[in-house]
Amino acid sequence: MLRLARSVAVVLCTAVPASQAQAQPVRTQIPVVTRLVQIYADHEQRLAEAINRRDTGEIDRLVAGDFELRPAGNIGVPTPRADWVAQSLKEPPASISIGQMAVHDYGNIRIVSFMMNRAAEDRSAPGIAVVDVWMQSGESSILKTRYAAVVENQSLRVPGETRPQQIDKR
Repeated sequence: MLRLARSVAVVLCTAVPASQAQAQPVRTQIPVVTRLVQIYADHEQRLAEAINRRDTGEIDRLVAGDFELRPAGNIGVPTPRADWVAQSLKEPPASISIGQMAVHDYGNIRIVSFMMNRAAEDRSAPGIAVVDVWMQSGESSILKTRYAAVVENQSLRVPGETRPQQIDKR
């Protein structure tokens, strides 16, 4: 009886995922949000909102004094913190959405990567691929470096990149 129960369990465990994989395309899978993703999504949103409000006090709490922006178009020439803040405060307030976030924890360093897009009012604007380096100090985190690239042509691939197979629906 125990062998029969085990056999049925093995058959069910192997059959259910295969049938679900065929029934649902890869794009509909819901990613698991980790505790660190929740924390850093909140940090990134707080920073964006502080810039929109022109709240230099909150920006100072979130961004290190030696912060630098490394834009992809000129990655070898960093933009210092003062220039980045001044330019950010000149931009008109923008509602952004953050997606595809991943957080890599290296002790007191957290590498946060995500896609930043304008919210519903301007879907035609290209997205920005962002990699932020946050330094953990006790219970607080401070942004040290931002690497950013405008993603205009998402059909181009990075060497070595793999993408989920797209299934044509007919």
